[in-house]
Amino acid sequence: MNLKKISVLGSILVTGFISESSFACSSCGSSATAPLVLNPNENLKMYLGISQNFGYMNYGGYGASATTRTANKMLTSRKTLTLAVGYRTSENSFVTLTGSVIQNEGPADSMNYANGTKTKYLLGDPILSGRYNLVNMGMDNIYRPQIQLMAGYKPGLAKNMVDRDGGAVDTVGNGFHQTNGGIDFWWGMPMIQFGASQLITYSFNRTPGNDFGGGINQVKRTRDLQYTTVLTVGHAFTDYKFSVQAGMILDYIGEETIYLENSAGNQTSKTISPAQSNSAFFLAKFNVTDLDTLRFTYTIGGAYDGNLGPYTNSNQTTSNSALVAYERTFF
Repeated sequence: MNLKKISVLGSILVTGFISESSFACSSCGSSATAPLVLNPNENLKMYLGISQNFGYMNYGGYGASATTRTANKMLTSRKTLTLAVGYRTSENSFVTLTGSVIQNEGPADSMNYANGTKTKYLLGDPILSGRYNLVNMGMDNIYRPQIQLMAGYKPGLAKNMVDRDGGAVDTVGNGFHQTNGGIDFWWGMPMIQFGASQLITYSFNRTPGNDFGGGINQVKRTRDLQYTTVLTVGHAFTDYKFSVQAGMILDYIGEETIYLENSAGNQTSKTISPAQSNSAFFLAKFNVTDLDTLRFTYTIGGAYDGNLGPYTNSNQTTSNSALVAYERTFF
C-alpha cells in the first residue's frame, strides 16, 4: 500500500471517530445562507422545511426615526414551504439548490384595514449555493475548526416591489439578482461548540424601466453591499443523538438608490437609507436514524431594541419565525 493510500485511509478512520453531532457550521442553524448543508459522510441529501413568520415590525418609516419600532400592518403572516437538494461534487465540496412556495396574508386594502384580509401564493427566488471545506476537524486536535468557503447566486425572479408587482402581500423578493461569498468557522468537537461566519452579498444593478407613479419612470436601481454575520454556540448530547444551538444574526443592507426620469427627460434620484437588523435564533436537532434528521428553529427578529451602536436595528422590517424541517440522506 503506497503512502497516498495510507493517508486517505487514515483520514477516513479519523473522520469515522468524529461524532455526527460535531458536524455543523456557524450559519447552518440560522439559514442565513442556505438551509441545507452536507456533512463529510453525506453525498446526496434532501431538505423539506415548513415555517411561519409573524409579528412583523418596522424600524423607521412613516415619519418615525430610523431606530423607532412600530407595528407593520401591511403583512400579517408568511408561511413558507422550502425544498432543497444537496449533492457532493468532491471530497471537500458540495452544491445545493433551494426553492420555496410562499403564502402571504395581510390586509385586502392597505388604505383601510377594516376591509378584511387577502391571501397570495407566490414562488420565492431559487438559490444555487456551494461550499468548500478548506480545513476539516480531526481527533488529533479538537480545537482545530472546520473552515468552509461559501458562495451562492440568487436570481431576482420572484414578485417584488422593484418591478412594481404590488404591495407587501403581493410580493416576496427584493427584486435584485444577487451573488454572495463568505467564510464559515466551526469548532464542533469541544464540549461547548462555537462558530462564526461572515457573508458578503453583491446586488447587480437593475434597469426596471417601469412607471414609478405620477408620470415618473424608474430607469435604474442600485443597492450597495450587504454584510451578514452569524455567531453560534452549541452543545451536542451525543448519547441521545440530540444537539442544540443558539446564536445571533447581524445583517447590514447597504444604501439603495432609485434613479427616476420624467416625461421631459429630466433625471433625479432618491435614496433608501442603509438597514440594520439583529436577530436571535434557537435550534434543536434530533437524529431520528443515521439517515433521518428533524430540526426545530425559532428566530426572534429585532431581538434587542437597545443601542448596539452600528448594530442597532434601523430602517428595517423584522419578524419572528418558527420552523420545522426534515432532512433525509440518501447515500
